[in-house]
Amino acid sequence: MLTRYLAVVLAAGMLTVSASGPSAAARRIPFSPAPSVSLSDRGVFLLSVAERTIGSESFEIRSSADNVEAQAEIRLRVEQNGKTIDLKTFPHLILDAQLHPLNYTWSQKGPQSSQLEVDFRSSPAKTRYKTVTGEEDRRDFALPKDVVVLDDNVVHHYQLVVARYQLTPGGKQTFQAFIPQEALPGVLNVEDVGMEAVTVQGSPIRLRHLVVTTENARINLWVDDQQRLQRVSIPEAQLEAIRTK
Repeated sequence: MLTRYLAVVLAAGMLTVSASGPSAAARRIPFSPAPSVSLSDRGVFLLSVAERTIGSESFEIRSSADNVEAQAEIRLRVEQNGKTIDLKTFPHLILDAQLHPLNYTWSQKGPQSSQLEVDFRSSPAKTRYKTVTGEEDRRDFALPKDVVVLDDNVVHHYQLVVARYQLTPGGKQTFQAFIPQEALPGVLNVEDVGMEAVTVQGSPIRLRHLVVTTENARINLWVDDQQRLQRVSIPEAQLEAIRTK
């Protein structure tokens, strides 16, 4: 898929949690029920690599009594083989009231189109991917009920990571994760390192700094006093995502 171009550019961070392979089950932490949450937000992230704007993400997260829906329209302009390519992708994640994933769909529109769906309600979880050539790739994964979904090039999924972390605030917390487009399970750690002065849209502001680490990367998240994600930075990939709305 064309978004794998960015997966190469950003492989050090947002797009790759550590692949776990057969050892994932051995590292799996016990599942314990979490309280239900209410999480509603909408906004826009400006995306840049090496200080060059590559696109934007307009997202919305809606809560109801039974579930949470998170969806976005992501617009990317990338260079590939000397050509400029415009892409639109549409991720849509449905979770239950405890932020456990139920269903995820993703589609890409552009010079090449593809679609993906993951049903987390079944055990094992069922992944169905329609490739850019029209072929279907079907795979099943044994994933824990409380797995965290972090897909390629989807910034607002980190807002859901923040929400999961806040269910049991403080300390260093470990989560099982899954990247649908890469069909990879993995492990990530989240830790609160305190308040910091951060420049957002040219203005200094004090935000809480959360650090997400994987086997290969460090992802910096900054949230305001309402726990809304304001900035994402992945130094290894020279990636910045700044909230503008």
